[in-house]
Amino acid sequence: MKIKQLENNIIFYACMFAGLLLLSSTLDNDCWFLLNHGRYVMEHGIPHIEPFTIHENFSFVMQQWLTGVIFWEIYKCFGVDGLMLLLYPVAIMNIYAVYRLGMLVSNDNKDAAMVLSSIAGVFICFLFITNRPQIFSTLIFIIEIIGLEYMRKSSDKICLLLFPFLSILLINLHAAMWPMMIVFLLPFFTEHLARYDIKGYFAKEKKVDLYYLCAIFVLIVLAGFANPYGLEAMTYVFRSYGYDMISNIVSEMRPITLRSGLGIVVHLLFLFVIAIYVRHKLMISHMLLTVGTMVMALSSNRSLYLFLAVGLYPLAYVYRNWQGFSWENTASHDLRLRKLLILMISGVFVWAIVKRWEYICTAFDSLGIIIVSVVFISLLVFLTAEWKYGRLHFVKDVFLRCGYVTITFILCFFILISVGHKSLDFKEPSNSAKAVDYILEHEDSRNVRLWTGYNDGPYPEFRGLRCFLDTRAEVFLPSNNKQRDVFYEYYSLETGKTDYRTFLSWYDFNYILVSENSIMYTYLPSDENYELVLHYQTKDEQEFCLYHVKE
Repeated sequence: MKIKQLENNIIFYACMFAGLLLLSSTLDNDCWFLLNHGRYVMEHGIPHIEPFTIHENFSFVMQQWLTGVIFWEIYKCFGVDGLMLLLYPVAIMNIYAVYRLGMLVSNDNKDAAMVLSSIAGVFICFLFITNRPQIFSTLIFIIEIIGLEYMRKSSDKICLLLFPFLSILLINLHAAMWPMMIVFLLPFFTEHLARYDIKGYFAKEKKVDLYYLCAIFVLIVLAGFANPYGLEAMTYVFRSYGYDMISNIVSEMRPITLRSGLGIVVHLLFLFVIAIYVRHKLMISHMLLTVGTMVMALSSNRSLYLFLAVGLYPLAYVYRNWQGFSWENTASHDLRLRKLLILMISGVFVWAIVKRWEYICTAFDSLGIIIVSVVFISLLVFLTAEWKYGRLHFVKDVFLRCGYVTITFILCFFILISVGHKSLDFKEPSNSAKAVDYILEHEDSRNVRLWTGYNDGPYPEFRGLRCFLDTRAEVFLPSNNKQRDVFYEYYSLETGKTDYRTFLSWYDFNYILVSENSIMYTYLPSDENYELVLHYQTKDEQEFCLYHVKE
């Protein structure tokens, strides 16, 4: 009996955590400024004047300072490998939190919760688990919803202590997202309007007591002041977003459209969810959470993470009575759902192989051909025995039998990659690395004033060079820096509204790093005031030129 339970658990967790195969193996570009932040805080304390760019006396809120400190301490001890390995436990916590949320609303229906966390986990791992503060903030939001759903069931006063703790964590890890803690309370407030639903459009379940909701709101707000910047951090988001220029340049701020493969998949997912909702009664809070996060995802693609994390879980409530993964259950609709999930997991497996073939070969090389062969031969013998004489022999549907074999194979494959993980080299430099190395070989970093485009500033700043711009778009808005609209200057230059010579006359640059996408890439070769000192091509075949200003 224990062996049967073990087999069930293997299949169960292989499905739930299949998305881990799709985790990124490269460092996110924004991680360099986060590391820079963390190092600065540990060496100098919390800054209130922006210390990394060529601009002077810019008012500054380091809204991700605690994330930066965490990343820096890991980097200092374990290097880039440590930062990449951090993604695995964080991804597991995010997926497991989605699973626990599904369990809570489905009355402990493991099948429904597992399907929910498997599907969400694949998208979350592939698209969003990277070295950025959102991996912490979204986990906090899931735990917040878990707390609210738990209070719906138990009305346990001790749960009130959870919310100020989460608020303190969020305001210091990712202050720009802190107001969302309050936003996610609103659907639970609106449930108290269900008394006006005379025709019974919504499900009538127990509500979170209005007194408790008000207490949670007050506790979240009061705890939000526990940060180095006070109200400035709490209101950071209102000074930082809603600018069309940022949406035009920053890819993650653009809406999800049908022009891309991902956009088509996401819209089909939205239609699938809507089709299910119109056939079932939901609670008002569930409907609002789904629709609200869906609208946010359509307005900016980075908000898709919130839809996957807290907008999909009402599906577990809809299918709370489903028992599709019982070995004894052979109902046709349950078989179809099982087959659909197996197809999804198998598709993820193939996708992972194609996406990370070089990574896989490196891991297998580190293990050696003998070990890999022994493992796979042993696995083949085990699966053959199971097929002929074990539990698989009693699964009459051949498709399901093949599916269970595939899932077992995926699990073994993932373990092999994990074991060979220690030899992998994640140290893929930034696109600006060669230019930075050249500058530091020829100049004292304190004398450098470097022009870079939007995406190329974080790494030079991490290496100690002062740049014109980096990927912290909101820092360069006058609403935050209280000085000038640097982002508009950059936008005007790249769109041709400002002549590049006029722009360069405003700043005393001595080095200019341009990519082939920059407008100055076209003009500087024919300008006698600038000398080309370095030309190179990156791994993604993008060309960069480094110019030195002639004396």
